[in-house]
Amino acid sequence: MQAAVDFLKNIGLLPLYAEMNIDGLTRYLCWRAPKDWGCEVRSGRNLEQFEKFDQGNMTRGWPLLTLHINEGGIYSAVWLAPNHIELAQKVMASYGITPAGRPAAD
Repeated sequence: MQAAVDFLKNIGLLPLYAEMNIDGLTRYLCWRAPKDWGCEVRSGRNLEQFEKFDQGNMTRGWPLLTLHINEGGIYSAVWLAPNHIELAQKVMASYGITPAGRPAAD
């Protein structure tokens, strides 16, 4: 999964959405992002791993863009540098994908 994200980033594509199903198959929605973009994409993580990445990105001011949690409790998330968040959300909306909210604490 991370190899796919790294490959996409190397050819200038930003995964706006990542989704891993229960069988471990991953689907991405990609965007040719503007210059000076930045993102963090993590697929196939459990809640503890997701929270670690989420806390780090909150600290550096990167909003959580999209989040998918499959039926097995596996998290796939995309965080985006704040300079293009509104444009990215408009692109996502054109595909019917709404911005993420952080999971409620138990």
